[in-house]
Amino acid sequence: MALEKNLHYWKESLKNPEPIVDESYVVDEVIVNNEEFIQMIEKLRKLIADYCRENSEEILKQICELILSVEEIEYTEFVAFWKVLDISFSVFKKLQEDKKIEVLKIILKEYCSKRLNLYEKLGYSSVTIQALYDSGVSRKKGSSGIDKIIYLLSSVFGKAFHAKSIQEILNNNICYFLPDMGDEKLFREFCYRFSIRYQFGQTHQNKLPDIVVKIDGHFLIIEAKHIKETGGAQDKQVNELIQFISYSEELEFIHYLAFLDGIYFNEFINPRGEKIKKQVKDIENSLSSNPNNFFVNTFGIKKIFEDLFNLLSKTKYKNSE
Repeated sequence: MALEKNLHYWKESLKNPEPIVDESYVVDEVIVNNEEFIQMIEKLRKLIADYCRENSEEILKQICELILSVEEIEYTEFVAFWKVLDISFSVFKKLQEDKKIEVLKIILKEYCSKRLNLYEKLGYSSVTIQALYDSGVSRKKGSSGIDKIIYLLSSVFGKAFHAKSIQEILNNNICYFLPDMGDEKLFREFCYRFSIRYQFGQTHQNKLPDIVVKIDGHFLIIEAKHIKETGGAQDKQVNELIQFISYSEELEFIHYLAFLDGIYFNEFINPRGEKIKKQVKDIENSLSSNPNNFFVNTFGIKKIFEDLFNLLSKTKYKNSE
């Protein structure tokens, strides 16, 4: 079958809400079973205790070397304390060596007076390390939304080829490339090849789409967002998706697709409050004004992939007769 009208996929998305727990975004990694890592944490604790007693410059240097050399060190109670002082560990790592020592000395002075005795009295536990790691896991998800799209594409077509050139795009019926993750030049070439204006980028500080998917003769230019809760920042992201599909190209096989997953999408099913109602209205108006574009959730994008798969299979069947 051919692609349905875009409002069909929007309505199908509304009928099939996002799950509370989405396996695509589950990051369940246990770090406290790493004996070498735990040994280094115990060494760090001892060095800090020794420094608090002695104020030794040599120990200070050892602490600095250790925290810079151990991966996941930010998930310790010591580095977690830095946030109390409004000091960023990521910024610290970029400082010159002498500046690192200077900042670390200030941090340790505060830690020794405000936390060391308390923690030694309460006792240390590996549970603390795991809990801090779990609380920061959202920062490690990175491109999970893009990975999810690639997974869905592969699950429907059995493959998902990452094209690296215009020729590879032209030669493959099913492929993708990532403009915002290393394929910017290819995206510019792609736009030139198909006379794509990509006005969204012009009005949004040259922002690139997350992924472009080619299926047979259709190109899906996709902006993906994973949103779990309402709020000012989240509203801005939703409005950005709505703006993304408010532009269109003259070629009917070029589609702008806004992909929103996460339980925020479920707010659209029975919209309450003027803000959500306005977003729904704006989405449907944009879809009506731009019939080649889509706004979908997980079910909706998979349905588009499946319909294009059926269309491609039907075309192949006709060609073989």
